[in-house]
Amino acid sequence: MYLRRNTPPSFWQDTPWGRRLVIVISVIFSCILLMVRIPGLELVGVTPNWLLIWLVTWSVKRNLWQSVIAAVSLGLLWDSLTGVFPSHLLGLLAVALLTTNVYRDEYVKEDAISIMLIVFGMVIINETVIALQYSLQTSIPQLDIWLNYQKNSLASAVVSSLWAPLVYFPLSPLLHPPSGGKHRLP
Repeated sequence: MYLRRNTPPSFWQDTPWGRRLVIVISVIFSCILLMVRIPGLELVGVTPNWLLIWLVTWSVKRNLWQSVIAAVSLGLLWDSLTGVFPSHLLGLLAVALLTTNVYRDEYVKEDAISIMLIVFGMVIINETVIALQYSLQTSIPQLDIWLNYQKNSLASAVVSSLWAPLVYFPLSPLLHPPSGGKHRLP
């Protein structure tokens, strides 16, 4: 029987290369899930927002700059997969800023309901930013944009928040190195 200090190091958690590998593999897997329509995951034709769930998982225990860098990287990656208009970068940037601030003030604890509520709210904010981009930069009638926004944002928020704990709890210990009693990383 090993004591904690005598246990062999875990490759995934205790080495920087292991954590980097987990980050890259999980982002690639999230991108693949974004492009694939799996039966049973859709609600009125809308699938979970996997990259946003990943960003919330990343941002809850990171500082502001790490969250912003992750949001910009994921936004550029998502725009390269789908096209540059509307830009997902702005919405993901808002999500990273707000998620980091929610956990900084310790308003919410680390449980399934809190994660689901955070993802639900952040999906609504992300979809609002996209709808604002459409309304400012296209000639589509405003009524059509905002009616479509209501359906898309609510369906995406419900589906994403239901899948968030199943993504958050396995990835959270792998993405965040163990800290000595602190909830936030420097």
